[in-house]
Amino acid sequence: MKKLMNKINIGKQYLLIPFLLTFTVAVALLTGCSILSAKSAGTIMFISNRVQIPGTEKYPGLQLENQIYQMDGSGNNIKKISDTIGTKQFSSFSPDGKKIVFEYTSNSAPKTGIYVMDADGKNVIRLSDTTNQDYAPVWSPDGKWLAFYSDRDGNAEIYKMNTDGSNQIRLTNNTGNDFEPCWSPDGKHIVFGSFRDGTGQIYVMNTDGSNQMKLTDLGVYNSYPSWSPDSKKIVFTTSRGNLGNEQIYVMNADGTNQVNLSNNQYDDVQPAWSPDGKYIAFCSNRDSIGGPQDLNIEIYRMRADGSDQVRLTNNPTMDACPTWKP
Repeated sequence: MKKLMNKINIGKQYLLIPFLLTFTVAVALLTGCSILSAKSAGTIMFISNRVQIPGTEKYPGLQLENQIYQMDGSGNNIKKISDTIGTKQFSSFSPDGKKIVFEYTSNSAPKTGIYVMDADGKNVIRLSDTTNQDYAPVWSPDGKWLAFYSDRDGNAEIYKMNTDGSNQIRLTNNTGNDFEPCWSPDGKHIVFGSFRDGTGQIYVMNTDGSNQMKLTDLGVYNSYPSWSPDSKKIVFTTSRGNLGNEQIYVMNADGTNQVNLSNNQYDDVQPAWSPDGKYIAFCSNRDSIGGPQDLNIEIYRMRADGSDQVRLTNNPTMDACPTWKP
């Protein structure tokens, strides 16, 4: 999925290699094959630039205006949450579902920073300093901390800070870029990606930065780790396999028993576990009419064992960065 990552991930200046993404998007429809009610399916937040240019059939393009949207877990009731001009991605709900933290590059403050807003899109506040490039914020399960990564010290490292932006603490310190942190639901660990060994691998550490341990050990790119609600498993993206495309795997929290869930010849990326542990949302270009190079990435959902893979969005641009509301 390196090819897909190149086209999706464009917000990270320090990772200009083929491993990071930005997203753009379109109008979504339910796929009709879901057996879940909207209530039982939960809520998924995602990034899109599905807003059309008035009077045309065109969309603004990759980096012009990504907005934050939400839909129910069956793909219905799509609603735009954010309404400020700029590029937004990697959003995360607070544990109580009342706030959203997100990565944002605005026209007035071009350095990518971390912002927080109410769940309805109101009261937008910047938390990180305007001199830094800060990315991919995620909430701790107790609601007291935000983990993120930043290139403020020369290369990308993992940090944490209080939810008001104070007390910023560096957790990793090495010559390779560390990225995409994810806090375990039990509050004990942070899983993240790292290039410290030359290729993107998945690591885990204590929340104070101690006891950093590598979970994947293949010479291929691994990224987007996400915990199961019981903190016993980690779902992630990897480019291993004969086809070399990105697939979604799951493993135990100690890195053992790595199993392919998506099993698809196209690129499947950005998995996110549902709060009840039954489903995983992800992105894929499997239905792109232009073949594997098509930029039309959509959001899908599958059961935690990889079965019942269902398309949730369907539009001419891209939907990406799915995350579930607690």
